[in-house]
Amino acid sequence: MDIVRNIMDFDKNWLFHKGDTADAYQVSYDDANWRRLNVPHDWSVEGDIARDNESGQSGGFVPTGIGWYRKYFQTTDVNKKVYIYFDGVYQNSEVWCNGHYLAKHPYGFTPFYYDITPYVIDGQENVIAVRVDNSDQPNCRWYTGSGIYRHVTLMMCNLLHVDHCGTYVTTNITSAERADVNIETTVVNDHTSDQAFYLETVILDEHDRELVEDRQEVFLKEHAKSVIHQTLQVDDPQLWSPDSPKLYKAKSRIICEGQQVDEYDTTFGIREITLSNKNGMQVNGESIQLKGVNLHHDAGSVGAAVPDNLLRSRLETLKEVGCNAIRCSHNPPAIELLDMCDEMGFLVIDEVFDKWWSGSYGKIFENWWQKDLETMILRDRNHPSIFMWSVGNEVEDQGSKRTLETLEMLVEHTRELEPTRPITCAIRPPGEVDGITDLEEKLDVIISMVELMDVASLNYQEQWYEDIKNRKPDVIIIGSETYPFFRGDRDFFKGYKPINPWFDVEENDYVIGQFIWAGIDYLGESMRWPSKGWAACLIDTSGVRKPISYLQQSLWTNEPMVQIAVFDDAKREPSTKMHWNAPKMASHWTFPHYENELIRFVTFTNCEKVEIYMNDQLKGYHYLSEFPDKMMVWYMPYEAGKIKAVGYNHGTKVCEQELCTAGAPEKLELVPLRAEITADGKDISIVDVQITDENGVLVPNADRTISFEMEGQGSIIGVDNGDLDSPEPYKAKKRATFHGRCRVIVQSTEQEGTVLLTAKSQGLGKGIAEIRTVHQDLYVYNGV
Repeated sequence: MDIVRNIMDFDKNWLFHKGDTADAYQVSYDDANWRRLNVPHDWSVEGDIARDNESGQSGGFVPTGIGWYRKYFQTTDVNKKVYIYFDGVYQNSEVWCNGHYLAKHPYGFTPFYYDITPYVIDGQENVIAVRVDNSDQPNCRWYTGSGIYRHVTLMMCNLLHVDHCGTYVTTNITSAERADVNIETTVVNDHTSDQAFYLETVILDEHDRELVEDRQEVFLKEHAKSVIHQTLQVDDPQLWSPDSPKLYKAKSRIICEGQQVDEYDTTFGIREITLSNKNGMQVNGESIQLKGVNLHHDAGSVGAAVPDNLLRSRLETLKEVGCNAIRCSHNPPAIELLDMCDEMGFLVIDEVFDKWWSGSYGKIFENWWQKDLETMILRDRNHPSIFMWSVGNEVEDQGSKRTLETLEMLVEHTRELEPTRPITCAIRPPGEVDGITDLEEKLDVIISMVELMDVASLNYQEQWYEDIKNRKPDVIIIGSETYPFFRGDRDFFKGYKPINPWFDVEENDYVIGQFIWAGIDYLGESMRWPSKGWAACLIDTSGVRKPISYLQQSLWTNEPMVQIAVFDDAKREPSTKMHWNAPKMASHWTFPHYENELIRFVTFTNCEKVEIYMNDQLKGYHYLSEFPDKMMVWYMPYEAGKIKAVGYNHGTKVCEQELCTAGAPEKLELVPLRAEITADGKDISIVDVQITDENGVLVPNADRTISFEMEGQGSIIGVDNGDLDSPEPYKAKKRATFHGRCRVIVQSTEQEGTVLLTAKSQGLGKGIAEIRTVHQDLYVYNGV
């Protein structure tokens, strides 16, 4: 018994064919003309966007259809188990190994794995074939992507091994000096004989220092499975929290006949989370408010096939805004996102479904809900970032007998699987689609569902929070979807209320947080052609922050900040739905159309006082206390030149921001957000491309088409300018700027060296960005 778990990256060198084809599962099939690529891969984002594409508005007008993948591989170990693990294939995937049919997995958002041990031949070439069918359109309310859009791994282990997702870690903080770590480890014996072995579990800190160990002797019959319980005590525990996301690792080793035959790592955190309608949310005894956003799984120009460090970049930008919580709307995310949330200190609502009976999933809900719910919980239950499970969003027939019975069934099953976290289901405003107009009837619907869950997740219902609390005094509310700017009263005849939904959280302990819809613009759920997606978020698809994001930063953060944003009704913005809109604002000071006119602008700040200087002359000051909506509005005659906002606390200058009027467009400036990336064929750098004047000031009103050339150890995998109304393809080597800028995503090869990205545009010369590619130790997820 000398086989220790071996997890192999299985992303590289797949063959792909767009379209259906007979017999592509057979070993002898001729795939010589198929395209060679690496996964994650999304063929929809590669296609031509067209008004008559079957995905329609909900899917972003992209092509879908059927595609095939094939991959050849060899194994050389004997006496082993071999598993293949897919973290996400959209959708209706069918998998074959050496011509043997394994199974079908319909749901495109949950991971799945297969035991291919009986079909793999050691020392010979083996082939995996995958058919993906995303032709049933439209099947979702937003962009899904098509294909093997998340990572694939191949795992080989001993016949005696820890099961897939086979550890369950819970913690109990008994005092400031001690925490108990309870671990349930499921061990599988696939030998044809009984096995006696030791299960050895070691707890390691963030520096991989061994802290404590437990060793148990176990006897397991042939072809059997057993759950072993262990409790280990950690002294002086470092607690996980959003401000200090300390992580531990449980290393499980199986020792048989003096040899280690398996090793399985589980990352976890020690933390205690409590929810109360009187004390709000507390993490380790400290009060915390959820400053959250909803997040879809695509990332603009790369579609659903999002490189890991692009995910990280998006989370880093949300951190800048002050965000500390993510709602995975409305499906299980990539495992890497949860790993990053653990590391970076985000709190997460993990959500399994959108609706239950609509779309293509509605056809299989009765047969698959339990499997998919279990898959999400078993994969994700050890992540300290996850504080709540959600079993649905805006489900059909709210308040009906069928819906209430289904909700109760899902909640009960979730609680059986993982009882340590509260459970919710997001409720849309009654009356939105069901014709209910009476407020008391609307409240009846809400309360009937809230009674079956631990926390009330309410979408756009801030106007009823007090009424709901009066009906149910012990209620705990989360604004699971809130507008980015206005409060959630949709009665157009009453007019919009410029009250940020965050104030409901600040003013009421029973409202423990908000999740803005949404954090980052996304593909799909388009308002109308030619828009490809939803453009009313805090950050655009290219990763650039919008002016409204600084209002949220001023509300969510304590680090002194001030940001100028000019109200500009003439600004062109992508199409959005009216009641999600913020006023049109621009973060620059180039407004020739306002010359000699009064201009209105706002300073977003968390400082007590702001002074405004125009061309170095003090023009006035405001106190934040004078603006109950936290929007410090100014009216001044427009002057070209330089405007500066200076923030003060207790009479001391603590921050400032300066904007300058741009001159004529003169050059292209390229700035890579990461100047060094890993030479692994996966890592990326985002290159910010701007049209500037001779002084390097962004020229926002001089949009041009930019062409790109690449040299060295990299390739362009996406170009974007944040304009969801643009008809330009994402997979291209040119892009028009939007308000003076665009971005290019550069991906490394596996060779060390240099990447040179050159940008050219008529009359602007060329700009160059240089990125180094270097070899580094690679991180491999060990959760298979």
